Amino acid sequence: MARTGEILINEGLVGPEDVDQAAAMQAKTRDGQHPEHGQLLGKVLCDMNLVTPTDAYCALEKHNKLVSVKTFLLRKNMASTSRLDRAETMAVQKDMPYISQLLEEGIVSKSQLQQVLFDLFHIPFRSVSDIVFDDNSRDKLSRVVDRIKAARNKVVPLQLAGNTIVVGITGPENLMLLREMDNRFPQYRFTPIFITFSGFAWFFKMLYRESWKAVDASEGPAEIPPKKLPETEQAGTSSPLDFSLVVKDPDQDRTAIFAFYSRYEGIRRNHLGKNNRKQSSIRAVRFFDFIRHHHRDMARRYGCNTIEFSLKQDGTRLMITALPKKE
Repeated sequence: MARTGEILINEGLVGPEDVDQAAAMQAKTRDGQHPEHGQLLGKVLCDMNLVTPTDAYCALEKHNKLVSVKTFLLRKNMASTSRLDRAETMAVQKDMPYISQLLEEGIVSKSQLQQVLFDLFHIPFRSVSDIVFDDNSRDKLSRVVDRIKAARNKVVPLQLAGNTIVVGITGPENLMLLREMDNRFPQYRFTPIFITFSGFAWFFKMLYRESWKAVDASEGPAEIPPKKLPETEQAGTSSPLDFSLVVKDPDQDRTAIFAFYSRYEGIRRNHLGKNNRKQSSIRAVRFFDFIRHHHRDMARRYGCNTIEFSLKQDGTRLMITALPKKE
């Protein structure tokens, strides 16, 4: 697998001499006993202003080379695997950004999360109360990032200064959206900052004059809908709460994953007493991203591409488990 430096060179973001210089600086931060605890090369290059955080993230995501917040916390021994897994499952169930769920469960403090996010992505974590909202910029901000896109992705434009728009993001995956906006609006420079989910909800209402929950996610371009599971794939299921799916390639197994999501939502509503709300296409897409992320993570960790995902009930909670399968 290509190294970070090779990827960024091949993407045309930096030159070989830049990577050599960054690698030398990176080596100075390494612990002799725990070399993996040194600064990430992408972060060093961002420190040197040779690559932007968004460019680094998108290039590494393209080549499956990202270090996730969960992996980073495990490397630093900041939380147990079980606590992080539970937070991830709860985040999906509640449609909550993962980093905000970590704060809500007290797994990390605000100052710890601030440092983790900066170490990983070179992006600050700030409170929206620090942002002075200019009502004169409301129309421009809401045209660049319309309320539907903002509500779907849980991002919000915060400030316009000259040609720079500061955008509050609630998860690193939102950087892919910033790349899209950068391509659509070359006249602006987009600067991301991490914000909490509560901060997003508060600022969204101030900017768009309505709650993000009131926005109909079905408006605008349709996203991939969940599909029903074929009858042949339902055979052998022992109970509604014991349902599994084998994934070899998330992109190739997309239909089956959305079927898995459909079963997941049905169990939440019918068996666990959750609110009987309509499934939204954005929740389905986030669920797919959740499965794809864990497939990639476990494929790297265990050296196999076949991962089995299962639905299990734990009291009043619906759990998603994952296990590698021999090929």
